[in-house]
Amino acid sequence: MNRNIKAGIDRCGWVRFLSFVFIIFCLFYGGLYAQRITVNGTKFMVGGNELFINGVNTPWDNWNDFGGQYDPDFWDLEFQRIRQHGGNASRIWITCNGDVGINISQDGNVSGATEAHWEDLDHLFELALKHRVYIMATLISFDHTKNTYIKYQSWRNMLGSDAMVATYIDNYVIPFIDRYKDNPYLWCVDACNEIEWMHENPENGQIAWERLQYFVARVAAAVHDNSPVLVTLGSAAVKWNSDCSGCEGNFWSDENLQSQISSPAAFLDFYSPHYYGWVVRWYGNFALDKTPDSYGLVDRPVMIGENPATGVFKQNTSGVDELEVPMDEAYVNTYNNGWRGLMVWTSNGVDQYGSLEDCGQGLFNFFREYPDLVNPSITGMEIEDNETPISLYPNPTSGIIYLDFSNPNEYHIGLYDLNGNKMTEKKITGFRHQTLDIQSFSRGIYLLNLSSGDDFRIIKIIKN
Repeated sequence: MNRNIKAGIDRCGWVRFLSFVFIIFCLFYGGLYAQRITVNGTKFMVGGNELFINGVNTPWDNWNDFGGQYDPDFWDLEFQRIRQHGGNASRIWITCNGDVGINISQDGNVSGATEAHWEDLDHLFELALKHRVYIMATLISFDHTKNTYIKYQSWRNMLGSDAMVATYIDNYVIPFIDRYKDNPYLWCVDACNEIEWMHENPENGQIAWERLQYFVARVAAAVHDNSPVLVTLGSAAVKWNSDCSGCEGNFWSDENLQSQISSPAAFLDFYSPHYYGWVVRWYGNFALDKTPDSYGLVDRPVMIGENPATGVFKQNTSGVDELEVPMDEAYVNTYNNGWRGLMVWTSNGVDQYGSLEDCGQGLFNFFREYPDLVNPSITGMEIEDNETPISLYPNPTSGIIYLDFSNPNEYHIGLYDLNGNKMTEKKITGFRHQTLDIQSFSRGIYLLNLSSGDDFRIIKIIKN
């Protein structure tokens, strides 16, 4: 063969190889690692595909982790466990009561945050990117104003003054957003956990609604003006998030927020009310017979920000919670009723409401039924070549995978987890029928890489 012709063929082969590498790079880094959640109507979207928040709360490991007793190994393992159970998101309290991390004076002036706080959060968001766990960052909680904590009066003073709220926005919220806004796994900011208790409870100061609305409006506007990150509010009950019969009104509507500050950026991208037995007793069951429409919430996505990991309960007339929907059904039911996500309390068992051991089957059942709603970036990952078709079954599998090759060439097989770790590999030659044993692997998604000469393909495997 003419040397120039052969060189041209070699160059063509090399170009094809580089093109393949580029496609895989784009799929993994453009398709997997750069997947920002957006809103389209009443749905969450990633890259043009619908997403369901199949999630949990991991509020803290050690109370006030960030700038306190942050354990990187815990968060690394916890994110891995969430993914292995089929989850895609976690709600995390960035500060738990305001005593650690944020620098605030007695009069409510926020001057910034400690270096340790930022360093710990830097690592957390690196782990979120590594494991592809979407973070709902809850900035503060009603606990900040509770009189059992050290700095409660400082936080009440901050909330009570426009000027002091401005210091919180300028010296903490905007620096937080500027620092992490380019990481798509910071998918949203939760302005405050169950802020309504700051108004309702004497121990929290019974702060006026207008002051709380002003605070939420300022946070929302700051996030929207400086980033593409979404904003929500973890409302303690749907009765403060709806104008439905028996409810108290939607305190967090665009109209109410923008009545406090004159900014079109003062709005919530979606609602995320919390449900416990008392809420279900008086306002209905989201996983049984209630939809967002039932509460008149029809103009943006609505998801459940908290519910016990042990199931969906209804308080009876004696004040005792009784199970209505078991957790292995709850995620699927939530989606089928039109809600756009469910984040149960908690993944790591911080109290009596359960852990991944309780909710893991529910997470996985949803993932198994709707894998592309959990990981829409996986859609299109399978590279087909009709000239050399391969049959693979069963998928999902409980452990043994059967592969039938119509063209028994030499194939190299590599199986990877979603973090790119190689789990197993083998080379096969001249056999049409093969098996792959993954019985010992954790349940979750794996990527099967098959290559033979110029034939490359990646197939998504679901392990039950």
